[in-house]
Amino acid sequence: MKRSTPHPILWLAALVLAAASFALSSVAARGAESQVTVQELVEKAQEYDGREVVVEGEVVGDVMMRGEEAWITVNDDPYSRRSLEEGGEFAGLSNYGIGVVLPRAEAEKVKVLGGYKHHGDRVRVRGIFHRADREHGGDTDIEGVSLEVVKPGYPIPHPFSYGKLAVALALSAAAAFLGSRLLKRRSAPAS
Repeated sequence: MKRSTPHPILWLAALVLAAASFALSSVAARGAESQVTVQELVEKAQEYDGREVVVEGEVVGDVMMRGEEAWITVNDDPYSRRSLEEGGEFAGLSNYGIGVVLPRAEAEKVKVLGGYKHHGDRVRVRGIFHRADREHGGDTDIEGVSLEVVKPGYPIPHPFSYGKLAVALALSAAAAFLGSRLLKRRSAPAS
């Protein structure tokens, strides 16, 4: 029995389809969103520049409304997940945060801002990362298209420590007593 070979045009069509499929998948992979940390964005800014990304973190500071847009800051560091007051570990003095410009309606979803008294809303922001956004003065930012509140913010308790107050008062009284004794000795006539 004689074996038939496929026509050269069929081979060419298969080759073109394979090449097109590969090209489309690589373009989709480069342009597709990916959840990243703010630290990754900072360290690999050139790689992520112009790409759609998803960042999750705590909204801190203020919501700055500017017409139909609003600016927020999203912190993504160990403190954004669990503060020291909540038993979180000390992770250094620096924070990882990024400015996000959003449509006003999206930013209005934020109800609690992080600060000393509150743990801010934990949000997931989707948008285009800009290493140097020409539209916003060259800032590194995310041009957000959507915001989802993942976990609402809440107050951070700062209980008053009466023990520390008692120690401070005792040390202050001792210092005052010793200081007054020293002054009396210096002002007493020499015998």
